Amino acid sequence: MAGYFKRKHRPGPSKNELKVQRGIAAEDRARNTRFLKDLYPSVQRLSIQLEFISREGQPFDQQKRDFGPSSPCDFAVPCPGRCGVGSFDLAAKVALVVESKQAVSESTGICQEPLFAGATEVCGFQLRCRIEIAYFPEPVSP
Repeated sequence: MAGYFKRKHRPGPSKNELKVQRGIAAEDRARNTRFLKDLYPSVQRLSIQLEFISREGQPFDQQKRDFGPSSPCDFAVPCPGRCGVGSFDLAAKVALVVESKQAVSESTGICQEPLFAGATEVCGFQLRCRIEIAYFPEPVSP
């Protein structure tokens, strides 16, 4: 016959407490989600083409992101390079393009994160992006 085995108490939050924390985090994300129609009411469609280029100049990855009026907007793009923590924030560039009512814009950026803590060498991954915007027609005044 098996002996008595006492259940071990594990320190830290219980399974139910973790579930509640995840729910609260999900509610916060939903509350803070901003849609394209809220940020830029005049924009009908927004398309961003991303091309990542390694330090050696070789194409690494290509992505395309399309946003409609009811799409949640997150213009942060994580760097796929060796730094592991870098990111490119395209929100300012998108705002500039929408303010100037441009249909197409191209730009580049280089990840400036250090490769590891205390390093002087930067990641150096390059992002080339092409932003295409379709606007709603201007209302004609009588």
